[in-house]
Amino acid sequence: MRLYEYEAKELLKKHGIAVPESQLLSSAEPPKFTVVKAQILAGGRGKAGGVKVCSTPGEAAQAIQEMLHSTILKEKVDKILVEEKVDSNSLHYIAFTYDTDTGGPVLLYSDQGGVEIENKNITKIPLDPGCGIYTTDDNKVPFDTWPLYQVFAEQDCRLLEINPLAIVNNKPIALDAVIDLDDDAFYKHEGRTYPPRTPGAGTMSEREQKVKTINDADHRGTIKYMELDGDIGFLAAGGGGSITCMDALLAAGGKPANYTEYSGNPPTEKVYELTKVILSKPLKGLWIVGAIANFTKVDATMQGVVQALEEIKPDFPIVVRRSGPNEKEGIQLLEEAAEQHNLNLQVFGKETPMTQTAKIITEKAYGNSN
Repeated sequence: MRLYEYEAKELLKKHGIAVPESQLLSSAEPPKFTVVKAQILAGGRGKAGGVKVCSTPGEAAQAIQEMLHSTILKEKVDKILVEEKVDSNSLHYIAFTYDTDTGGPVLLYSDQGGVEIENKNITKIPLDPGCGIYTTDDNKVPFDTWPLYQVFAEQDCRLLEINPLAIVNNKPIALDAVIDLDDDAFYKHEGRTYPPRTPGAGTMSEREQKVKTINDADHRGTIKYMELDGDIGFLAAGGGGSITCMDALLAAGGKPANYTEYSGNPPTEKVYELTKVILSKPLKGLWIVGAIANFTKVDATMQGVVQALEEIKPDFPIVVRRSGPNEKEGIQLLEEAAEQHNLNLQVFGKETPMTQTAKIITEKAYGNSN
């Protein structure tokens, strides 16, 4: 799990690592400091306008208003970290992670911390996993790295990165911090609670959290859900075809409300719960699509879809393109539900390309006008 900067710094501070004085804002409150930083999980926020070093509190207040609730690198900014400005002529880069070749911990270090670190000379130093001591005599870091390694090891981090780390009066201060925690080690840390989040997209929405709960409760089959901003619901069978179908929907002018797929023969109840989550958004259409299934039983999954449709009874158009084991029974379930509940539903089989049905649902959803 990737932590937000403010979460990473709270963890560092608990272990005695110095960080700048700060305040965390979720509304346009008067700032006490002048460094304004959007709290998102994506890297490169500085170049994208997510970090502003201001001269006055008034300028910082204006930056907060512009940044809060904006979208930066496809993530909505719900929180702003406002920090004191720390001046230093000694900026470093330091990170702890695991070497993919040896599996052991390594320290990455450069005495040229700051922006575009990927273009600077970084030294990789192998570490003794038991104590974090250098296993070579060369390229030692000119300050004590043990407190940072202690956080890395004791907190079961996959990555602990500080860039830049400033030296002020011979004291290291973490001006920025990135921490990735090992999800599989959470059981070892009683009381560790962080809001669920989607990699690259920030904190999970309520619907995304709901689907994660559904998936965690029943490991038969896999379901995935990522919330998007459009108005055409998208339910696809797993595999590369799902991405192709999403591309086809976008190319046809459709605006997906979500990216959702299921695979591994999920039970009816799981598909039912997933479909209800998709239908809980305001939609103009629903597209259920998949290639020819090899193992997933079409009738079992479509039974879950039908149960959700019968419960919610949407009035928008629904286009289904699916085939595979027990497809006749699955199609019959859909058609019977459509007739009984007066659903605007059209079913296609393997004779119709999946991408063609992207155009069909888009035309139906938007009335031939995008």
